Amino acid sequence: MENWFFPDTSRPIPILGLVGPTASGKTDLSFLLAQKLEKVELIYADSMAIYKYLSIGTAKPTIEQRRLIPHHLIDILEPDQIWSSFRFRTEAFRFIWECLERHSLPVIIGGTGFYLKSLYEPFVPQGSPSHPRLRLIFEGYSNPQLFARLVAIDPPRASQIGKNDRKRLIRALEIYHQTNKPPTFFKKFPSKAKIPFQFIFFGLDYKKVDLKRRIIERTQYMIKEGLIQEVQDILSKGFSLNVPALNNFTYGPVVQYLQGGITIQQMEKLITIGTFQYLKRQFTWFRKAPIRWISIEGKNPDIISDEIIHTFLSYFKGGQSNE
Repeated sequence: MENWFFPDTSRPIPILGLVGPTASGKTDLSFLLAQKLEKVELIYADSMAIYKYLSIGTAKPTIEQRRLIPHHLIDILEPDQIWSSFRFRTEAFRFIWECLERHSLPVIIGGTGFYLKSLYEPFVPQGSPSHPRLRLIFEGYSNPQLFARLVAIDPPRASQIGKNDRKRLIRALEIYHQTNKPPTFFKKFPSKAKIPFQFIFFGLDYKKVDLKRRIIERTQYMIKEGLIQEVQDILSKGFSLNVPALNNFTYGPVVQYLQGGITIQQMEKLITIGTFQYLKRQFTWFRKAPIRWISIEGKNPDIISDEIIHTFLSYFKGGQSNE
């Protein structure tokens, strides 16, 4: 394709997305799609790929691959920082517009459900999802202390809540610390906002038994490639074991191993089980999401990529709709 820029915004602009469960081969297929579509930039919807220094356990594309094709929303946060679906949406929309202005095709890649939903959901997210770690911190403050902190960042909201509504004070502070925006910022939006894009999500349809086999093999590969050393390198940079980047089903068991609580065999088993549980949560979300599933059985990557491209390009000819 020669030109992916659409000056006419009277109708939503089709945006390609390659989504799906963990270990389904999205990264490899995204490079094949990029080669066939030519001028492409990849925008990652992955809650772990955003962290710096974590590459093995997140199965990120290599540095060499990223030199060939521009990647966005990878390696942007320090391990002790917190991200949110609101911030993801804001940055993803910005990169989409910038890609189009460069006459590049933006392609969404990932499997983090609440990130993907934030792209097509017609309602403007009201702040951020709950964050247990932040709430635990704020529970240590008295009501006057919570109120004083909120007054410092959002006086109007503090006035609305008052000094004694502990639950709402904590929620307001939670929103601020996840989004870097005062809670009243979100009240400026209408209940619904027109989305300028039509996200066309394609997913790779694997049998669960095949995905579980791939997860087991990938876990073994990550450990062999230096997953434990990767966590040790994080610690050598001065980060603690309880930073947000390590608080997940992949890196959590490695932390337990380094603390001497489990064996390396137990670590591998916990990573595998945790990934299986995450896979189950992904499928729960995928069942409700507007995804066009592509069966991979009996097909090579060339056929799969051609099928995706053919279907996607039909949207530019008016042959498809959001329905």
